[in-house]
Amino acid sequence: MRRRRSRNRDEASSFGQVFAKLARLAVGIIVLLALAEWGAGFAMGKIRQNRGAATPSLSDQDIARLYDTDNPALYRAVLAEGDQLDEAVYSPLVEYRLPQRAGRHFTIAADGYRGNGSLQDLGGPGAKVFVFGGSTTFGTGVPDGETLPAYLGEVLRAAGKEVEVFNFGAPSYYSSQERIALERLLTNGIRPHVAVFVDGLADFQSCQLPDRTAWSDRLSQATQVAARLPLTAELANRSNLLALSRWLMGDEPAEAPNRTALCSSDAEVDKVIRRLDTNRRIIAALAEKLGFKAVFVQQPVPTFHYDNSKRPLPVKTELLAHHMNSAKGYPRMAEMRAAGQLLTDNTLWLAEVEPAEGNAYVDTVHYSPRFNRALAEVIGRHILDASLLP
Repeated sequence: MRRRRSRNRDEASSFGQVFAKLARLAVGIIVLLALAEWGAGFAMGKIRQNRGAATPSLSDQDIARLYDTDNPALYRAVLAEGDQLDEAVYSPLVEYRLPQRAGRHFTIAADGYRGNGSLQDLGGPGAKVFVFGGSTTFGTGVPDGETLPAYLGEVLRAAGKEVEVFNFGAPSYYSSQERIALERLLTNGIRPHVAVFVDGLADFQSCQLPDRTAWSDRLSQATQVAARLPLTAELANRSNLLALSRWLMGDEPAEAPNRTALCSSDAEVDKVIRRLDTNRRIIAALAEKLGFKAVFVQQPVPTFHYDNSKRPLPVKTELLAHHMNSAKGYPRMAEMRAAGQLLTDNTLWLAEVEPAEGNAYVDTVHYSPRFNRALAEVIGRHILDASLLP
């Protein structure tokens, strides 16, 4: 009997030792995985922060020529901060927006508009102009005070108008998102005196209809993960360690997908044009019913009318190839406009406008400070001549 009890105690002791070792091993693995996940998260943050910009590595001489400046250090800082903008976050109905930011050259308010170098208040006194558009309106590559909306404010105030111009431009936004963004402001009781829409480039970025945004695929994937995939798959989807492993194997960090799909036919081009024109007509009807004015701008693009050989730095052919839809769409729009098939009331065809001197584009498609000012002067003159402001 004693031997049996001793054997049982020995077996229990051996089992306890094995269990303790396994428990220590499991804890060690969990700690190592946690540290590895933290380290991978830090590494992926740096990778995303330092991901390549649309503008290649530039010398001070290059920047001086692109920006017509004798202070290239300023714009080098602007480009560096622009590359480090936080990723977009979810926003109801429009799907995404840039998050609030208080940077040196890029300021984004909680209400979604980019600053213009001075304090702004949507609820403040005086007339208000809202400017909607994509990355060219937002002002990719230029500081707060040198965007198209910032210069438009200067033009209007120089004419004696007490007005505040708000920059609601957002990268990759096109006419459908801009219409919805305006509607969200209106239903929230925020109404402009004038709403300006600068469009053309992003509308032709994709021939996909019905509408899809730069985040549609990402949101669809996220909802499928939440609704259908098991917990292990969802954890794997969120793992920085696995993301780092994929990057080391050659995959890029997940960003907003490339929406560019070349229009395969004239019929697809016409559908994109009809979408843009329909959005404009809906906005015009809203403006008439709700008591504000709407101005529509057909923006310049480098694939229509512009002589790209004038650039101080050559642009890569493959980068311009992403914008061949506008090369097809703009001539077609010009034909339809001449035939009276498109909205023309308060619609400015600025596709041929460019700066009188100096450079027009700081990268493939984004406007230089000089070009932003030139466009602001034309738009501002229209607003003043048509007496659209009180």
